[in-house]
Amino acid sequence: MKIKLILILILIFAYKNSTAQSKESFIRDGNKLYSDSSYNEAEMQYRKALEKNQDYFKASFNLANAIYKQNRIDESSSLFESILDNADSKNELAMIYHNLGNSLLAEQKIDEAIESYKNSLKINPHDDDTRYNLAYAQAKKKQQQEEENKEENKEDNKEENKEENKEENKEENKEENKEENKEENKEENKEENKEENKEENKEENKEENKEENKEENKEENKEE
Repeated sequence: MKIKLILILILIFAYKNSTAQSKESFIRDGNKLYSDSSYNEAEMQYRKALEKNQDYFKASFNLANAIYKQNRIDESSSLFESILDNADSKNELAMIYHNLGNSLLAEQKIDEAIESYKNSLKINPHDDDTRYNLAYAQAKKKQQQEEENKEENKEDNKEENKEENKEENKEENKEENKEENKEENKEENKEENKEENKEENKEENKEENKEENKEENKEENKEE
């Protein structure tokens, strides 16, 4: 009975040991493929390790990295976020926040990336790589804000110029109309004066003829 119990314990230990070795071997194979930039094949090995143990942090972390390297950015960000509560140490948690920041930055989620880098530095303030990435993300945000302000100012100036041109055109049209009206009035006055002078000359000629006829008739009657 004792021998059977010992054999059973040996078998259980051997099974557990073989399972542990198996998932570790998948990680080793995956890491080798990852180093050779064979990220898709590395992903397959990490997934096999997770089939052995779904809570295997190293496999989950490396899987997220392999997916990130394949430019499946949304997926990698989700994976990094999903393992934040699975870290076994502060160092692992800092690593997750660092890589999550990289993934978020690749998604152009700059504010979220900055926050992730800051979380990493709170845990490990001596990480120069994270500090560098944080500075880069902050510089990128500043550039983005400057470009946005530039576009806003461009639109504002466009509207201002539009209003100024509108006022200028209004003044120009006003002056043009004023000149046109002045010319029209001048022509009208000229015509009116011409007509008036014509009438005046007509009346004057009429009076002159009348006087001449009167004098002629007077002379004729005198002769008679």
